[in-house]
Amino acid sequence: MHSDKIQTSIEHLYRELEGLKQNNAGKKAQIAQLREQIEAAITQRDTLNAEVKEISNKVRELKSMRDALNAKVKELKQKRDELRNAASEKRQMLTRLLEQARGISEQVQGSMSELSRQIRQLEWYIQTNALAPKTERNLIAKIGTLEANLTKHKGLGNVRDKLLRLRIEVGALRIQAQSTHEELTKIAQESEEVHTSMQELVKNLTEKKREADQKHAEYLELSKERHEIVGALKRNLVRIDEIRAQIGETRTSSKVEKAEKLKSKYRESANEKLRTGGKLSLEEFQALMADTLSDSDEDSKES
Repeated sequence: MHSDKIQTSIEHLYRELEGLKQNNAGKKAQIAQLREQIEAAITQRDTLNAEVKEISNKVRELKSMRDALNAKVKELKQKRDELRNAASEKRQMLTRLLEQARGISEQVQGSMSELSRQIRQLEWYIQTNALAPKTERNLIAKIGTLEANLTKHKGLGNVRDKLLRLRIEVGALRIQAQSTHEELTKIAQESEEVHTSMQELVKNLTEKKREADQKHAEYLELSKERHEIVGALKRNLVRIDEIRAQIGETRTSSKVEKAEKLKSKYRESANEKLRTGGKLSLEEFQALMADTLSDSDEDSKES
């Protein structure tokens, strides 16, 4: 009966052992599959991170370019405004000079050449003729009036020269301001294009980062799953070693039991032959002697 129990126990251990082996085979296949998935996730994640780095560098380059263009636009705006302000100030000066020229024009009489001719004639007349003091004084006074008119003509001429120079300067300033405005408009458009390109890259960068983070999360999840399966596999291997040890111990116990039964059988047979005077076989003699030696050992221990 005890032998049947041992046999049942061994069969149960073998079934458990076989189940664990099959389970381990499945786990090894899962681990191999997970290893491939982990390597794929790492490759994809690293590729995405490399793309993120490359796009980030391009974004920084575009940002630096945009900032430089914006600084140039700011500089050109300041220059344009300064040119416009300068032109405005000169236009105000031009207005004042026009008023001054208009006022002088209303006062002058004759032309400069005619006034100069009359002055020369009067001076020549005074120099070449004997004149009464009163007449000479009258002529000198007339020359003075003519010279005053001539001076007004010259003043008007100076004003007109200034007006001409101012008109030229205002025109030049206006042209420079317009040219500067066109240049800054062009650069501002270029800056806007760079900014648009940068925004598109930033959008792409955000998407790539999201994908890279997803792949990293996938890698962590797969690694965790693999770690758990590896742990379960190790526990199974430990249990397999335990089962094999139990099977070995059970088999050893079974052999000992069988040997004891056989020795008991030979002992009984030897005792029977000793009573009947039969001849002992070697196995019976050994069983009887082993029993005698065992009794002697017990007696020596007691004494």
